[in-house]
Amino acid sequence: MANAVAAHATAVDTWQAEGIRLSDVSGALGALRDQSRGHHTSARTAVMTLVAVAPEDEQAYDATDVLRVLAGHHPARIIILRPDPDQVATLGARATLYALDADHHRTNFEEIILTVGGQAAKHLDSLVESFTLSDLPVAVWYVRSIPDATDPLLSVATAILIDSRDAPDPGELRGLLRLARRRTMVDLSWNRLAPWRELMRGLFDSPSTRGLVDAITHIEVAGKTGPRRLLGGWLAAQTGVAPRKIALSDARHVSIHLTATGAGGAATFTVERPEGQRLVVAEAVVDGSTAIRATAALPEDALPASLAAALTRLQPDGIWERALSAATALED
Repeated sequence: MANAVAAHATAVDTWQAEGIRLSDVSGALGALRDQSRGHHTSARTAVMTLVAVAPEDEQAYDATDVLRVLAGHHPARIIILRPDPDQVATLGARATLYALDADHHRTNFEEIILTVGGQAAKHLDSLVESFTLSDLPVAVWYVRSIPDATDPLLSVATAILIDSRDAPDPGELRGLLRLARRRTMVDLSWNRLAPWRELMRGLFDSPSTRGLVDAITHIEVAGKTGPRRLLGGWLAAQTGVAPRKIALSDARHVSIHLTATGAGGAATFTVERPEGQRLVVAEAVVDGSTAIRATAALPEDALPASLAAALTRLQPDGIWERALSAATALED
């Protein structure tokens, strides 16, 4: 991700208008491409259509910023949707052709921002279908929100990108689980928590700790509501520890603490992020002595890293689904 974060896209040409039809946007895209061919030699390739649903200004800023950063590694036609069903019926658009110099060659990609007012904002599927690239995946990212199960846009998506951090309530988690059984879903929070999960698994790889998985008696997970529930659910599903033996608490950074009691004595397993550091530290202590210690560096910008990971794995994840299911039974 370091190269992707360092690369910056440059706007080659832009078209913008209000009170238009979809055919006007298609025509403008064609004109932008034709003008670009006369001035630049570059490849225009795409591996997917990437749609971001971002009704609010801050959501839209986050989406456009990160998607432009990722374009060099995940070439896509980018569509940003700004729906507002409470506004007067109208359609506004901005189409931009970007150029990105990376790995000694230039790549062009297209970004379309659609501002949709009125009832059309409730039927975004028909708008998106006009701009999807034939025979390529369509990833729909709900920026800082959770889709309603009845959203027609879901029918267009090959995969749905969400962040379970935005669904901390058990009822919302159950809704995500039901949706995951109908559509392929990828969770950005799950990707961000990968260092904690990988380090915890690694603590049980040693001969001195491998047999202690079945001896875990208590689990503590701290963090913000969504991440601590998801990790607590993952640990419950992986270890078989009863929900009543899993304690969740609020904290700025995620931490996991496991206690195990076996025939040979007691052991603790800790994975946490020290305050002020972009680092996750893991430690297994068996009978008072450190048996394993490991660390993992965290990316400077978590959103591009988690989104990049999501875009490389647009497929169902059974382990995540089991973790989500177990998380619905946990209580703070």
